[in-house]
Amino acid sequence: MIFEHSSKNKKILLLISLIILVLGIFAFFYSSVIFQEGNPWPQIKGITQLTFGKSDMVKLSGTDNKYLTKSKGGPTVVETFMKDRGYEYTDQMGSGYFYKSSDKTIVLTRHQYSRFYTIWTIAENNNSESGNNLWTTTTNDQGITFQYPTELLTKYVSVEEWPPVITIETGTYSCKTTPQEISSMSDITLQRVVDDRTYCVNVKHEGATGSVYSSYTYTTTKSDKLVKVSFTLQYPNCNNYVEEQRKVCTSEREAFDIDSTVDRIVQTIK
Repeated sequence: MIFEHSSKNKKILLLISLIILVLGIFAFFYSSVIFQEGNPWPQIKGITQLTFGKSDMVKLSGTDNKYLTKSKGGPTVVETFMKDRGYEYTDQMGSGYFYKSSDKTIVLTRHQYSRFYTIWTIAENNNSESGNNLWTTTTNDQGITFQYPTELLTKYVSVEEWPPVITIETGTYSCKTTPQEISSMSDITLQRVVDDRTYCVNVKHEGATGSVYSSYTYTTTKSDKLVKVSFTLQYPNCNNYVEEQRKVCTSEREAFDIDSTVDRIVQTIK
């Protein structure tokens, strides 16, 4: 009996040691993700609530305006969450989502917490230029009238050549994409679908001290014509910042979505 009891204790100790080892290895390799928000317990608690609870969007403990969703389907979950509280979706720019009620505008910004979860920050938009008022109308030398946002509501992504250059041509849409095995090249062409509309996107990257300048050309069809939207954005090297700024910079880059902004610009072309 003594030997049997001792054997069970050894098995329990071995199991505990293995669990600690696995947790230690996990923490070693994923510490940058686990601790990207500082104290990881609110996020761990939120993940547990998402996994075992009934809610698809949970408030992070210890915060007044931060919520957690799964990355997959996150924007849809947020839209339902806001609609239940009397807000309607009005606009998106970069990583900002605008919702409006009868008396105020709310802006939600998001950043990734690993590949599987997204943290949403909800704040009242006190800027007199609310979501739609950030867009202005212009007419270029070709007589093409379109709307574009005067700013992208980003801190670490900035516009270099803006407003976009719009051209309309005759021709047939085609898109010769860059093969995946050489997709790390500085000149890349790929095809994207935004709200059931297909775009051929060419991106040219040019490095400079502390930043990368990315020149975009989006091509699509509209009223049997080829529409091209061209502009340049500046992306800083997030690793050049101190730890806290680096985390914010990286999160903004991961959440930044220029596709939807370009798609809206195209839909305003006259």
